[in-house]
Amino acid sequence: MKNKIISAVSSKQKEIYIFLIITGIIIKALMLSVKVGDYVCFLEPWMNFIKSHDYFSSLKHSFYNYTPSYIYFLIGITKFGLNPLYSVKLFSIFFEYVLAYFIGKSIAERYNTKITIWASIAIIPLLPSVVLNSSYLSQCDSVYSAFVIGSIYFILKKKPFFSVLFLGIGFMFKMQSVFLLPFFFVMLLRGNVKWYYFILIPFIYFISILPAWYYGRSLNDLIGIYLHQANSTGDLTLNFPNLYIWINNDFYEPIKTIGVVFTALFTLATGLWLSQKRFVFTYELWVKLAFLSAIVVPFLLPGMHERYMYLGDVLGVLYFLVVRKNIHLPIGIALVSFYSYVRCSRYNDILPMEPAFFIYLAVIILTTIDFVSSLKHSSNEIPN
Repeated sequence: MKNKIISAVSSKQKEIYIFLIITGIIIKALMLSVKVGDYVCFLEPWMNFIKSHDYFSSLKHSFYNYTPSYIYFLIGITKFGLNPLYSVKLFSIFFEYVLAYFIGKSIAERYNTKITIWASIAIIPLLPSVVLNSSYLSQCDSVYSAFVIGSIYFILKKKPFFSVLFLGIGFMFKMQSVFLLPFFFVMLLRGNVKWYYFILIPFIYFISILPAWYYGRSLNDLIGIYLHQANSTGDLTLNFPNLYIWINNDFYEPIKTIGVVFTALFTLATGLWLSQKRFVFTYELWVKLAFLSAIVVPFLLPGMHERYMYLGDVLGVLYFLVVRKNIHLPIGIALVSFYSYVRCSRYNDILPMEPAFFIYLAVIILTTIDFVSSLKHSSNEIPN
């Protein structure tokens, strides 16, 4: 009788998840024809440039400020005459479901049930920031995030080589992969990952830029793309409610340097503290640390954009579905992220940054308290 009830509940849950999945697909389909923002200002001109400069031969020019990995995809779109707007969006939407799958697999690893994969695939693509990022703005944060989430899945599954491999592929697409640096630094110090595995990351990046180098772009340019990105805006923050909303942009150069150094020192100090043998890490603690890493690093770093909470948003879902409590924390992060997107639009001059900052700060404080409390509580448990 009990098994029949459980089976009926699972069946009902699956029906709900299927409904949500279909709803998500319909919402995304309705947005496919929308042209706004970076697509109009960057992606479409880039593809026009690619077409007028003989496709792969265009790689010798510095018309793009992304890494070449994504540009290869744009070259493929133009070369085969595919609908550029639909192709760009569908590519990113596909990786939404890939990252949702890895979130679900990570939860299933803890609870040994496949229903969590359905739940993740239903919830993740409906997050406001996820919907807006791919389907509305034609952005590609889902691509690097899918590989970073895959990296977390493999390290939680105790497969460090594949974890670093996926992290390297994520970094190949976007620098924001470094938001998980504190998480992986602790993994390194505690012996969960061998140091030499991390050589994979620069190696993968170097392999990814070889075609662009072959077609004539300077190796120095290609290696320095991320450095150029970090210095391209000249703003301490762009619609992102972190520490730097309180600092005048006139102090950009010294504050930027201080912010980067402070974040590095914070990562070092936190890593050394958490590497102590007296601390016992459970599966839940690693998930909490990943979530903390994804939300704290953007809070401390200068030069953040409204899209840079993407990893925090999706890891918030992983946090809640693994921990099974504190739903206000991922909801708070999702609200901060959504507010940043809205403020990035025509409401830039109307909506103040301060409310989002205080919500953001409160989530960080509460998540840190939860993490430290769990860390102390697990000290007498057998490590996973």
